[in-house]
Amino acid sequence: MQTFSFSDHFAAKRPSFFTNTLVLISIMVLYPIAGAALFSLVGAGHQASSALLHPVRGMLPLLRMIQSVGQILVLALPVLLLAGWHTGKKNPFSPESLAFLGIRRRVDFGPVAFAVSGIFLLQPLLYTVTALQDIYLWPSLGNAGAEVVRQRDVMDLFIKELAQVGTFPEFLSVVFVFALTPAVCEELFFRGYIQQNYNRSMSTGRAILLTGCVFAFFHLSAANLLPLALLGCYIGYIYSRTGNIAFPFFIHLANNLAALLLLLCSGEGDLILGSHPENFVNTPLWWFFVAGSSLLLIKVLLLFSAPLFTEG
Repeated sequence: MQTFSFSDHFAAKRPSFFTNTLVLISIMVLYPIAGAALFSLVGAGHQASSALLHPVRGMLPLLRMIQSVGQILVLALPVLLLAGWHTGKKNPFSPESLAFLGIRRRVDFGPVAFAVSGIFLLQPLLYTVTALQDIYLWPSLGNAGAEVVRQRDVMDLFIKELAQVGTFPEFLSVVFVFALTPAVCEELFFRGYIQQNYNRSMSTGRAILLTGCVFAFFHLSAANLLPLALLGCYIGYIYSRTGNIAFPFFIHLANNLAALLLLLCSGEGDLILGSHPENFVNTPLWWFFVAGSSLLLIKVLLLFSAPLFTEG
């Protein structure tokens, strides 16, 4: 399989697998700590702490700000500084540093549209994995499985409350927090920096798989671990084919924006599938739908294996 040939002008400062992993672990550990620190700095003691579990309307702007600032400070900013160190440029926004992270001036929106379509074609498979876990895996694990589901439900409720909007400007702020900021910061970190460096230490396929799994663990949701890993691997594959961070950015943005709109339009955050997944996955029509979307997804992947869709 032909993949994008990453330039390696900075091989002298290319981190080893161990160093890259150490940077990854450090930032992932720092992320929740930084969020808690930011909240304690701007919060109001016990009242602020309780708002984490039961956010009231007046606390929503604060919680949203912490979410965005935390990702910018802990994910995007260190990556920009590290890129400057790799390239030997003091300016983290120098052309060399931006190129190191896959940030390129030219974006062909035709292939981008195909890449984004793939994320929607992947959704039926992701839901099927989630549904099968809910039907078979978590009940079989007894109390441990019930706790996994409970934690997911608590987090889903928290996100739903955090995404409440009453005005159009507030809707734009929610889009910024839940769609735009993660798309920029997480893709710079996971694909632009981590996957690119892992690609020097192992095969492209292993770098994609490892980065996808780490991307899933980063979100701290055992219930969504496998679906997020599959999502991360798809984004990583597209990045490996193009070397342009714009592709992962638009894929991630479209995925988050679609999830946000579904959350806002539904009464319970699950407008299409409801609370009884067995009603869908136990029907032949659903599996026919999954097979059809998966075949179209394979078609998209094959398109990105062609030279026309591969930037050099």
